[in-house]
Amino acid sequence: MSIGTKTFNHATSGQVPDMGGLVAFLGTNGFSGEAENWDEGRVSGFPTAASVLEFERNQAIFSDGDPAGSFYKVTSGAVRLCKLFADGRRQIAGFCFPGEYFGLACQGKEYALTAEAMIGTTVVRFPHSCLADLDRSSAEFRSHLVALLCGELSLAQNHLLMLGRQTVKERIASFLLMMLDRRGRDRRDGVMLDLHMGRQDIADYLGLTIETVCRTISDLKRAGVLGVPGPREIVVKKIRLLQDTANGEA
Repeated sequence: MSIGTKTFNHATSGQVPDMGGLVAFLGTNGFSGEAENWDEGRVSGFPTAASVLEFERNQAIFSDGDPAGSFYKVTSGAVRLCKLFADGRRQIAGFCFPGEYFGLACQGKEYALTAEAMIGTTVVRFPHSCLADLDRSSAEFRSHLVALLCGELSLAQNHLLMLGRQTVKERIASFLLMMLDRRGRDRRDGVMLDLHMGRQDIADYLGLTIETVCRTISDLKRAGVLGVPGPREIVVKKIRLLQDTANGEA
C-alpha cells in the first residue's frame, strides 16, 4: 500500500477549478502538457480525480491480475514492470522514470504485469474512467495518447529484438544506449547514467544471468567504453564504440 496519499478532486461541471497546483506537480511531460500553455477549457474533466501515492523500494504499485482501474505517471523515483513466475523466475518488461506513464494499455482489463518501485517513488494515479470523456472532447489529448502508446509499442518491439536476435554484448550495449536516451546526463568524461537499478534488474530485462551482465560490463569497462563509479551508475565514455557494439560491428 502507499505510504502517503493526496487526492486532487475536480468539479464535475464543465469548468475545472484551479488546476495550477496539479499541473505544476505533473510537470511538462506526456499529455499533462506545459503548464503555461495548457488550455483548461479544452480538457475539462482531466483528471476527474488524481491521487499522489508514495512507495518504498520494492513495494508493489499493482500486481499481475489486479483489476486495471487506473493508469499512473511517475513523478520521482523509478518503476519496473515485470512478470513473476511460480518457480521464482522474473522477466522485466520495462522501466518507467519521472515524466513517464504506465498502465495505459490495460483499460477495462486486468493488469498483465506487476509494477514495483525500484527506489522510493512517487506516482500520480488517474482513473481509467477519465480517458473516455477526454478522448471524445480533446483532439490534443488523443494526439498525446497515440504518441504515448506508439512509444510504448516501439520500446516493446526493440525489447523483442534484443531478446530474440542479439548477442549478449549487443543486448547490453543496446540497453545502455536506450537508457542513455532516457536517462543520460552529460559530464566531462562522458554521459552519466543514474540507472536506479541493480545488475539483477538488467539481467532480468535482457534474459541473461547476473554473472553474464557483470562480466560483460567489466569487459566494456576494460575496453574504455564505460566507467563504473557506483553500483547503480555507469558513465558511457565512448558512445560511438558502444553504438558499434550494439550493431554487431565492434
